[in-house]
Amino acid sequence: MRRIIAFSSTRADYGLLKPVLKRISDNPGLELILVASGDHLASYKGSTISDIKIDRFDVSETVPFTLASDNHESIARSFGEATVKMAALIGKYQPDFLLLLGDRYELLAPAACALIYRVPIVHIAGGESTEGALDEQVRHALTKMAHLHFASSWEYGRRIRQMGEEAWRIHVVGSTGIENIYASDYLSPSEIKNGFGIDPEMPTLLVTFHPETLTGKNNTRTQAKELVLALEQFQEYQQVITYPGMEAGYQAVVQIWQDYASDKNNVLLKPSLGSRGYLGLMRIASAVVGNSSSGIIEAPSFHVPTVNIGDRQKGRIRSESVLDVNCRKEDIVKGLRKVLYDPVFRARLPNTVNPYDPFGDGKASEKIVSVLEQIPLGKTLLEKRLDFPGPGEVNLQ
Repeated sequence: MRRIIAFSSTRADYGLLKPVLKRISDNPGLELILVASGDHLASYKGSTISDIKIDRFDVSETVPFTLASDNHESIARSFGEATVKMAALIGKYQPDFLLLLGDRYELLAPAACALIYRVPIVHIAGGESTEGALDEQVRHALTKMAHLHFASSWEYGRRIRQMGEEAWRIHVVGSTGIENIYASDYLSPSEIKNGFGIDPEMPTLLVTFHPETLTGKNNTRTQAKELVLALEQFQEYQQVITYPGMEAGYQAVVQIWQDYASDKNNVLLKPSLGSRGYLGLMRIASAVVGNSSSGIIEAPSFHVPTVNIGDRQKGRIRSESVLDVNCRKEDIVKGLRKVLYDPVFRARLPNTVNPYDPFGDGKASEKIVSVLEQIPLGKTLLEKRLDFPGPGEVNLQ
């Protein structure tokens, strides 16, 4: 039996990992060791470890990623503490694989330990680009550390190949988040109403805004205030705002949201909706607003428009349903009016093609687990070499 440690630190990455975790759990030849960390253990984010348990996954271990504040020193110290704990866990379980998804800086802790222990690293969602966040460097660092790559589009698979990763290590499978949509793994309107007090009959803006971690905390505060000034122009909409992730500048964003929501009946501030609640609300929203990757990756599959703000997601491929705007009140307002009211723009939405769904089958997890089940372990998998594509190699198809 092959043992796999899977590491999750946020509601967002858990939602994307969930189809893979379920398929691993159901496979008699694989054993899942699930490690929860970061936001999952934070009360201010709703202690989303409860969502994992509701889905009937056993959380084998927890790794506290405690932030005394949101400054760089606190984050770096927490990273060190997580590395110490992960070193002990990898030594304890001696896994055959370490499974990671995405680009959060927390992932470097388990990845570094696995590298030293000579445990093959499996990375989902490499090759992407987010130029306004530290995630950009983390993602590409994980690509060079990883032994197997599962990309969400052909373009991203080609980027991994261009980084010198051998072609046989790269598998284009589509987005696991879209698999949740195919499986209808989201809350119904009545469940959203009963669980969160959100009126599904009202036109709704789903808002998530994370710090642009390459620009600094002061700029984050300014950007969040610009977004608030824009949202004030749309009081006829129910505005459901979720908290940002744990990174430098997040406390300033939370404070601004709290001040904004304090005297407005149409603004609902939620630390977390959980992965199923978030997707369920996205499905019925009038628009997704902010700078979350979900507005670019998942929203197009619901044919819901996205107003993507600023540079955090700059570099990602996107569908026609995504409208990019600068983080200024005037530009955000103009963008929202376009996606909500422009008849030409809205006429395109039903025909939106999602580039993160290259096969149109919702079977990303099946493809991933098939590789993990069958690929030979040992020296060939572990010993990586630089292998840049030649001029005649155009793509992976």
